[in-house]
Amino acid sequence: MFSNTENSSANDSVNTRPKLKAYFGFISFVKANQQRIALAIGYVLVALLFFGLGQFTNQKPAAQVRIEEPQIDLTKVYDKLNSANPQLSQEQGGVAGDTTANCEGKIKGNISSSSKIYHLPGGAFYKRTVPEMCFDTESQAQSAGFRKSKL
Repeated sequence: MFSNTENSSANDSVNTRPKLKAYFGFISFVKANQQRIALAIGYVLVALLFFGLGQFTNQKPAAQVRIEEPQIDLTKVYDKLNSANPQLSQEQGGVAGDTTANCEGKIKGNISSSSKIYHLPGGAFYKRTVPEMCFDTESQAQSAGFRKSKL
């Protein structure tokens, strides 16, 4: 009565037939629809391929950094100042660009950190301007890269 071998066996308690039937049903479904399944898998793979390529080609390039050299050659300005007024030099403690005596009646060129501006005699800032360069004509000032003062 308590023996495992008398009344029951391991196969009686496990019903494997429905599982096999389901497995064979799936296999028969795959065989019957093999072409449609292959086509659907192909569409999915192509869609994934093009999606990946789209992501790859849509990447923006890194920002390019350009370093621009200044447009004015400061050595020429320094040389011109020293040739115009040789007593003003750094050894003597003079102020660079203090050439107001030589620039009276001429066009005064003023160089700031952001722009180069020339002032005409009679202009609003002409008397206050301490020039870095002097010009005889407006065309000389413009060819040196200076713009006309707005006032």
